[in-house]
Amino acid sequence: MNKTFIENRLKNALKRLYYFDHEIISNNSHERSITHRLAIHLGEVFYEGWDIDVEYNRNLGDMKKIDVNNKLAQRLKSKIDNHEDIITGRRSVYPDIIVHRRNSTDNLLVVEVKKMNVSEQLEQYDIDKLKAYITEETLEYRFAAFIKIGDPEDNPRYDYKVISREEWLTQGELNLG
Repeated sequence: MNKTFIENRLKNALKRLYYFDHEIISNNSHERSITHRLAIHLGEVFYEGWDIDVEYNRNLGDMKKIDVNNKLAQRLKSKIDNHEDIITGRRSVYPDIIVHRRNSTDNLLVVEVKKMNVSEQLEQYDIDKLKAYITEETLEYRFAAFIKIGDPEDNPRYDYKVISREEWLTQGELNLG
């Protein structure tokens, strides 16, 4: 699968979200409600044996963790409110949505979602998490997507950016915001 394939599936799921669930967005529902509905639509477009989960915190039989000593995760260290394992220096993380195969290391896509009207600081926090997800050796997501959700009456209604692990490793810092 290439980046264009992922972007097309993501765009299709977003169109479905706005078509079938526009009221959940327009009535200013919580981000978790929106990500739940988006995950359902991702399940419709990633139908070839992929599992789509919301705030899934497992990596095989273990907790999903990132290395807080990783350079990309340094900015997250003081912000993540989950528990840090003092011995290993790792923190539990909960991505908004993932497309993967459970009980395997086949991690296709990790997604973080924010509403259009959130602070730049909260956006950057999610972008930093995405970068950590695709560079973390135990996770190695192939793609990461940052989505901004807006009111269905606005134009544009949503915005998204996708980067691949390969892009990150070959080009370094990429703008996801």
